[in-house]
Amino acid sequence: MLRRHHTAPLGIAVGAVTLGAVTAAFTISPAAADEPTYPSWQDVQNAAHSESAAKAEVARITALITSLQDKADAAGRAAQIAAEHSHVAQAAEAAARTQHDALAKEADAAAARARTSRMRAGLLAAHLARTTGGDLPTDLLLNGSDASNLLYRLATMSQLSAQSAQIYNDAVADENSAKALGAQADAAEAELQQRADAAASALAAARSTSTAAEAAVTAQQQHVNRLLSQLADLQHTSTQVAASYVAGVQHRREVAAAKADHASGGSSGGSSSGGSSDGSSSGGSSSSGGSSGGSSSGGSSPGGSSSGGSSSGGSSSGGSSSSGGSSGGSVGSGNTSQASAAVAFARDQIGDMYQFAGAGPSTWDCSGLTWKAYLSVGIDVGGHSATAQYDLARSQGQLVPYSQARPGDLVFYTDGGGDMYHVAIYSGGGDMIEAPYDGVPVREVPVRDADRMPVVARPTA
Repeated sequence: MLRRHHTAPLGIAVGAVTLGAVTAAFTISPAAADEPTYPSWQDVQNAAHSESAAKAEVARITALITSLQDKADAAGRAAQIAAEHSHVAQAAEAAARTQHDALAKEADAAAARARTSRMRAGLLAAHLARTTGGDLPTDLLLNGSDASNLLYRLATMSQLSAQSAQIYNDAVADENSAKALGAQADAAEAELQQRADAAASALAAARSTSTAAEAAVTAQQQHVNRLLSQLADLQHTSTQVAASYVAGVQHRREVAAAKADHASGGSSGGSSSGGSSDGSSSGGSSSSGGSSGGSSSGGSSPGGSSSGGSSSGGSSSGGSSSSGGSSGGSVGSGNTSQASAAVAFARDQIGDMYQFAGAGPSTWDCSGLTWKAYLSVGIDVGGHSATAQYDLARSQGQLVPYSQARPGDLVFYTDGGGDMYHVAIYSGGGDMIEAPYDGVPVREVPVRDADRMPVVARPTA
């Protein structure tokens, strides 16, 4: 199958940001009051004359780069949480609209039945008045000699009265049904309005946080490019090697944070389970550690940031799913051909930019990418929402422990509040393909542990 050629520039992925080519000229915006002081090229040249000064400057620059990564990751994580809240709110609005429309249709049908019943009752009542010809007891008293005729008329009236009573009862029942359904439709309309308002608010919040995340990434790229050039100059190497060095530092910090969190009783994802089913460690190599460190969550885990190592990662809501994971232990390998094709689809989008609510053909958000990847092989994983994709997999018994992950499985990240704010597709070797957040293109990076659910979903099972 022919692959699309991406025109996006090839960059060096470090943490949560994909770095563009480092150029000789840089445009640095004035630092905000709370920003750290960045080294100048003169500082670097001065430090280069002393081994100890150079070492200190390397440590300083490395710390600045990882700090910038943390800030961008935190902004991206917030954007992804807000984006998922928007997806969930929109799904709730759609469900409320479906319920309202169904009740309104049923209420209209009931009202039509009630009108027909009232019409039938009215017509029969008019017919009864004409056939009885007046007051029967008076006729019986005044015309006793014609009792047989009057008895016949009385019998007819009785039959008509019984029929009229039935029609009347039906009309009352239809009227009551119409009123009840009308009240339900009115309540559904009020619910729909509330859901629509909530969806509008969530959408506005998602757009706002996306804008903030993009600004954070832009600022990070601007500073990191220059810092990497300075670091490369101090280390007498290339910017790519300098980037790998920083990524290694970042990765070691994240591993240490994950171990500390695990030791303290937290369940930050798969730090204990480490890598995938093939035994590889997530982010084990220096280069792969560089491409993700634990940052690039697309907002998902803020790498080694303080929030990134939170014990909520995959714990509170993950706990409820652990039963799904354990019960999913019997889930088979699934259709490996479909899974491989889904991975190939996702890999083909590498380089495409992230866009909130994007679902192709050239921009994506996290759940849009996984959704369309599996639609390409005829499987609907639950729609355009990470939470919906997780919920569907759980309901279908498709969850398995992360330690058993296979290419094509879906990897989820949670904020501990019940929603899955990020989803990626496991590509094998401890890596995953994800659409991160604004400013960062679709990429293949090592699986991050922070905030990761302890189970993955296998849509082909």
